[in-house]
Amino acid sequence: MPSKMKRRNSPAGFRYPPCHNHSNPMLRCSVMVLLFMLLCREALPAASVPIVLPAEAPTNEYLAAQDLKATLGRLYPQDQFILATNLPATGMAILVGTVSEIQARTHLSNDRLKTPEAFTVCTRQIGGLNLGIIEGADSRGVADAIYAILEKLGCGFYLSCDTYPPPRSEPFSFDGWQLADQPLVSDRIVLEWHNFLSGCSTWNLSDWIRWTDQAQKMRYNAIMVHAYGNNPMVEYEFNGQQKPVSHLTTTIKGNDWGVEHINDVRRLAGGRIFDRAEFGADAALVPDDQRVKAAQTLMRQVFAHAAERGLGVNFAYDVDTISANPQSLILTLPESARFATRIPGSEGGKFWIANPETPEGYRYYKTQVETLLETYPQITCLVVWFRQMETPWMEVKLSEMPEAWQKEYQSEIAKTPGAEKLWHSAPIFAIGKIVRAFDRALDELKLHQVQVAAGTWNFNFLAPCDRFFPAHTKLFGLDYNILKGKSQLGDAGSRKAIREVAAHREVVPVVWAQHDDGGYIGRPYTPFSDFYTKLAEAGAAGFGICGWTTRPLDLYYTSCAKQVWQATQNQGLQNTCEGMAARWFGEEARGTMAQYLERWMTDAPMFGRETSNWFIDPPTPLTNVEQVVTGCLSRLRLMDSVKVARLTPEQLERLDYFKGLEKFTVAFYQTQTIFQESRDLLAKGDLTGARARMASCHPEAVIEQFARFSSQGGITRGEQGLVVGLNTRWLSHLIGLRQSLGLEPVRLCFGPTEHDQLAQAHFPGIFTFHLDLQHHFWERMGREETGADVYFSPEATVPIPPESGSATPPAETILTAQSAQEICRTGIESEKPIEFTLRAITAPDTAKKSPTAFLPAGDYELQLLFLDPTSTAIHQREMEVSIENQWTNRIDIYERAGAPRRVATFSYPILLKAPGTIKIRLTPLKGKAVVSGAVVNPL
Repeated sequence: MPSKMKRRNSPAGFRYPPCHNHSNPMLRCSVMVLLFMLLCREALPAASVPIVLPAEAPTNEYLAAQDLKATLGRLYPQDQFILATNLPATGMAILVGTVSEIQARTHLSNDRLKTPEAFTVCTRQIGGLNLGIIEGADSRGVADAIYAILEKLGCGFYLSCDTYPPPRSEPFSFDGWQLADQPLVSDRIVLEWHNFLSGCSTWNLSDWIRWTDQAQKMRYNAIMVHAYGNNPMVEYEFNGQQKPVSHLTTTIKGNDWGVEHINDVRRLAGGRIFDRAEFGADAALVPDDQRVKAAQTLMRQVFAHAAERGLGVNFAYDVDTISANPQSLILTLPESARFATRIPGSEGGKFWIANPETPEGYRYYKTQVETLLETYPQITCLVVWFRQMETPWMEVKLSEMPEAWQKEYQSEIAKTPGAEKLWHSAPIFAIGKIVRAFDRALDELKLHQVQVAAGTWNFNFLAPCDRFFPAHTKLFGLDYNILKGKSQLGDAGSRKAIREVAAHREVVPVVWAQHDDGGYIGRPYTPFSDFYTKLAEAGAAGFGICGWTTRPLDLYYTSCAKQVWQATQNQGLQNTCEGMAARWFGEEARGTMAQYLERWMTDAPMFGRETSNWFIDPPTPLTNVEQVVTGCLSRLRLMDSVKVARLTPEQLERLDYFKGLEKFTVAFYQTQTIFQESRDLLAKGDLTGARARMASCHPEAVIEQFARFSSQGGITRGEQGLVVGLNTRWLSHLIGLRQSLGLEPVRLCFGPTEHDQLAQAHFPGIFTFHLDLQHHFWERMGREETGADVYFSPEATVPIPPESGSATPPAETILTAQSAQEICRTGIESEKPIEFTLRAITAPDTAKKSPTAFLPAGDYELQLLFLDPTSTAIHQREMEVSIENQWTNRIDIYERAGAPRRVATFSYPILLKAPGTIKIRLTPLKGKAVVSGAVVNPL
């Protein structure tokens, strides 16, 4: 529940908000402004309208009252609105509070507010006092009522923005202040998931605060945050060992789910939207030894702010993965307190699991709970999260479990024989032991306000969890199969599966605004029609929404929120679009833009994924291109009919945003289609046709287009993350195809690469890219890729020209002196021969024999870039360069460079008689072998 204010000596008998160490600067600033106004209160005009709330009002009521004051002042600029604690005797006033608080001040009773979060807004004349009353069944209801009346006055509250009607010329009045509403479900949760560059992992505190504030204004009542076992926001010590953790994902740290690394995001296509080389949260851009403290400080502030806003805090905590079961800690337990299984899909040795039913094993789990709640005391629900398969806990065999567990399981099965055939019956029985351990720990720590829950993907886990978990354990199910058009809420039969378990315990389905496995950009999912009815038929306690970006998901979140309140129960999409259109684009454009929004939400495409090394999966190419393009152009024509001269600057920006999104969609589909068709032609052996098709493919311009329209109204962190992903997981593959067609040089450099051993994914990021000063993509390899040590030479100087007599490549492919100098600031060295292969960039090991990995037959120039980091004279370092079946020669880098730490370029004509690769071997003859880069130019 929201924290209570403490009375202190303050102007007009008012109280300061609580001053926690984690208070954010924005809140402190607004408090100072408020205090200044209170000190000057006697100077305000007598006609001021006081907004009266209790001196001990909870923080969320106070913050909502601040918003009420600021917004009414914006709507009625000729009036003054102040916060106060006492009612005046006459005039106008706004009284804010719960049923008991209102009754204590006015002796007016309100029997309608029986449901938690219910509220009314009404007016009363009490003597000479004209009173507007904002009344809630509880503190959340009070805050909900404030934003509801502001909505009725024409304001709009959305995931990515607030909207306001034009200021009014007439004086303030209580016209229209009649309102009553109550929620139809208890849980209304917004969920963010730590993993992608386009998600919350790159958010700063201001982004988190905005997300939290907007959710509360839209009348959601809780947030949920999920973190994998490698996330630095969760670290603990056990038996003298620290839990290993990774990083909050940035463009140079962490490889969760296909995140590729890049040296400088400002050099990417669309890179003008960045102001520094590395993109990530400020909490991630710290030295490694500070990353845990920074991440925990950030998330502690996030959760504290959510609590101050009156929101519940659900934390989804991985328990079953490899990173969630750190072997270095579990191996400190006696063998009697742990048991062994094997890592799924691995031929390796034992993987140990702590037994929570032994004293030592229980202490291991209690330590996690205790540390977690000490770090984040605002958590109201601790969600035991597990995957569907391929984790140590979810693949553990009954025969591997402790003997006592095996006997207990067989005893339980004897009671209900059908339970043995339930989905993952034995592993779910085992995870129930963790649930009970967490429950016990919370009880012993006297954290009775914290609920234990469990969750995973889909809903096949409901029946076994209902059988083996404590009856009070709430269950969260992600409606994953919406990706395949098979939502669990979609039909009566599927909803029945939820209802059968919801009869015994709370069940909360989590729907998707976007899907990270295949419907990530474009429009969000079309909201469910009759959403509340579907939830009621499922017996659900409420719902959550899973999303990563914020814009353009606003309409989805708004529709779901509206449908679960009594006054707007099951509100249709058309009505929601009309309301949003009026607020986003103005009354005059309401009809046209409502029609546009409804068509966009139902007809526009959803495409792209964030969970692999490919933005568009090769097995699932884009289809229906002509239909998609026709639809986009039709919707653009509809928007073109809006009279832009009548729009405010903010409304025009929103219109231009949607126009830009439609134009980007057209360009992306057309460009991806060219790529797919060219790739297919190459696979059929039609090199000439593939080259001709690819000649009109310009993906860089498409990404620039995305960055441009996303900047309308201010680019979000999610959109910035997508610009990176479009470069590293889309453009890179198109460059690779250009190289395999002989249309672009292959560029390879050597230097430091980072591969996170704790990365979470079936598809961890595997590539490191270097963009040079000319914005060319180089693939970078380091110790892990080559086995050689990395060296640094920051004093590299400009290289000498290539050997005379070598062929001259086209001007646009020539390596500039500045780029060569930058490339040669790092390299690799080894006492053993260094071997590497030049092929099309981003060709993974599994595709080395694919035509798209080969270079076409023809003439090339190979440039090898060297810098000797230590030699001061000739004959101190000599190597033999061997180029498969074509060249073998002895080189001395210093002799060619003519000075220490100077770049030397060696060029070789190469002839490929058939499609293939170029294999290079550098054998040390004196000193170590070294190399910094290689470029293959098609001639």
